[in-house]
Amino acid sequence: MKRTTQWVLIGGVFFCVGVIAYFAIRLVSDQLRDWTTYKDPFGISMDVPRNWKVSFDRLSGRTEIQGAEGEQLVIWPVFIPGSLTPAAAGTALGRLAAKFWPEARWQAPQSVASTLVRMRGRLGDRVATAIFTWIASPKGSASYVYALAAPEVRYRQAEETFARLLQSFRIAGAAVSDKQQPSLQFETWQDPREQAFSLEVPSRWRVSGGLFRFASVDLRPVIEIVSPDGKVRITGGDAEIPGFAIPNPTLEWTGFREGSWYSPGYGVNVLVRRYIPGAAFAREYAVTKVARGCADVKVVDTRDRADAVEALNAVYSQYAVPGFSMQLTAGEVSFTCRREEEPMHGYYFAATQITQGYGVGLWRVEYLYGYLATSDKAAEAQSVLEHMLNTFQLNPQWVRMQQGLAANTSQIVSRTSQEISRIISQSYWSRSEVMDELSRRRSNATLGVEDVIDPLTGREFKVESGSNYYWVDHRGMIVGTDTDTRPNIDFRELIRLP
Repeated sequence: MKRTTQWVLIGGVFFCVGVIAYFAIRLVSDQLRDWTTYKDPFGISMDVPRNWKVSFDRLSGRTEIQGAEGEQLVIWPVFIPGSLTPAAAGTALGRLAAKFWPEARWQAPQSVASTLVRMRGRLGDRVATAIFTWIASPKGSASYVYALAAPEVRYRQAEETFARLLQSFRIAGAAVSDKQQPSLQFETWQDPREQAFSLEVPSRWRVSGGLFRFASVDLRPVIEIVSPDGKVRITGGDAEIPGFAIPNPTLEWTGFREGSWYSPGYGVNVLVRRYIPGAAFAREYAVTKVARGCADVKVVDTRDRADAVEALNAVYSQYAVPGFSMQLTAGEVSFTCRREEEPMHGYYFAATQITQGYGVGLWRVEYLYGYLATSDKAAEAQSVLEHMLNTFQLNPQWVRMQQGLAANTSQIVSRTSQEISRIISQSYWSRSEVMDELSRRRSNATLGVEDVIDPLTGREFKVESGSNYYWVDHRGMIVGTDTDTRPNIDFRELIRLP
């Protein structure tokens, strides 16, 4: 079954509040009356000028809007497990911006606020601005990249158009028919081996797995669930997959050729094998192991998912040890087969991580999730997998214990399945996490003078505190109000910095 891979990462609530928080412009100008509402089957909607074009890329999750006179706006949601620093965010912004505008020349990223980084640049004869904003939560950093470009002579006039586009942008998620909604009850299942993690699984389904510990730093979390009728099997991880060492002349000279076992120390045993990128590993695993016992196995679709790990790789680079590099590659496979003459649909996602330096290379399978189900149960399998990944949690006490055992083997801790769930399921981020953060920002104002910023120009101002909202017009006049009602149509809202 070819799975819809749209990236509807964040619900309409986050985007609506996030745009107001960072762009905060509420203009409905008489000059912009010739607009229409754009909607597509993937749940994207926004107000656009009638002669502008909108496109949504399901694989990357990017929305791109093209104007009639060279204007361009890109909106890209990104989720990064773990916390972000402005320096890491700046690196991520540079790499992500290069993905959609590789020919642009950018200045160095600037930290505008504690959770906002901006770059200015040029794109041929156009002026460009790229912004990276994020909100931290216990599950990771919910982030957005905004990129605006317009001919230099039109950039100022285009700002108000960009403002209205962003204010009206909504992500509601693709509609799902009632037939795709399994009427299942879920219950919490906890790792029985070390109580390392928990997640929700359907009641009365057979569940097995747990955390398999082969050494202090060789941990393999595994779960397998099977429906009561045996028509759905969902797995995460595989205890039989070890770590791997990349063949090199030194290993071969000492007798460790490809296919042999080698120990780098600390009780860890790895298999000598050439590196396999995520997409290729997903295909190999699905065909050779998941579909074992099936007939007529046919791969319907194999896709590289570099977009899924681009942001995470940018963060990895911030923690790189001199002389060493760490990188993830990801991919997915959809396939069909027959089991006892019954047609089956399958899907698997895999991400493999490679670490290299000084002629030595190690790699492992970081993420591995998927299912095999009868054709009439494929939608149910998809939904259950999404729910499992969304509810996956690490036990904080176990994390503290493991950090002690691992002794700083990694500075990126507590990765969860939220990133993979986002890729697979188009689920929404928690409304409460976003609202709590925005409430915190509003409560940061103190008596005296406070800082505000114009999100479109990047200019900062010091204003007398005491008002709930601050506004600026095109002449630079600043007005404070107690309500969110704009003084008049010429004013746009300023952001209060934490």
